[in-house]
Amino acid sequence: MSAAGLPAGLNLALFEALNGVVGRSWALDSLIALALDNVLVKAGPVGAAFFYAWYARRARRPAPARRRILLATLLSLLLIAPLTKTLSQSILSPRPFLLAEQGYALQDGALAEAPRVGFHTVQTGPMRQRVEAMREGRVEGNDLVTFPSDHAAFFVALSLGIWLACRRAGAIALAWTLLVTLATRVAAGMHWPADIVAGAAIGAAMLAALQLAFAGRRGRWLDALVRLAGRWPGPTAALLFLALLEAANVMQTLKAGLELAAAMAGRLP
Repeated sequence: MSAAGLPAGLNLALFEALNGVVGRSWALDSLIALALDNVLVKAGPVGAAFFYAWYARRARRPAPARRRILLATLLSLLLIAPLTKTLSQSILSPRPFLLAEQGYALQDGALAEAPRVGFHTVQTGPMRQRVEAMREGRVEGNDLVTFPSDHAAFFVALSLGIWLACRRAGAIALAWTLLVTLATRVAAGMHWPADIVAGAAIGAAMLAALQLAFAGRRGRWLDALVRLAGRWPGPTAALLFLALLEAANVMQTLKAGLELAAAMAGRLP
């Protein structure tokens, strides 16, 4: 139950502690469902923190330095997407709610009953419907490949980038990411804590790599983009909004667009 990053016992204990709050209150379960499925709740405060860090007039760092950090942060998200997807497709790691049902594993050449995971289901929302569909034998393909968490990689990288640019905005983004965006995914049975820890480590490492890669003179072209953004604040705000909206959806629209382009290219004579 722990592909890497956390000992199996700690991974299970953390999951049970967070999942233990589920199923006790319809109001709390509704809030968890909102954090899972509503983009505004899941990612809105993080996006707002990004814009605050970009446009703040009073901050420790000057605006050009902050904006350079934030642009490098957005670039890191483009690299995180294929990396997390490639890793997850190579590691079998079912979601916790799947292991709450009766299952069997091959041990010493024979099928043996696999231990069940104690699990509380949210009382409302699409996650409730997903669990009910699983109990009817309908399982989505990505329910079997959840390590590492792409949400953790994306939102930790984004929040840390905001923190590097502006401590006040970054603290809010990090707190929201950890307590709302990611903790609810563990509580609802979407991810193991180990998935979150591994995803967060990947996001932080990729962010650090990009910030170092574009440090000093190596990032002069980012300075040119920053100056261009200063001349065109309106179009810049629009483009940043679209970029953050796509980040909130973990690059799913971009992925679908690339798949559509590949399919259309395959039909060309």
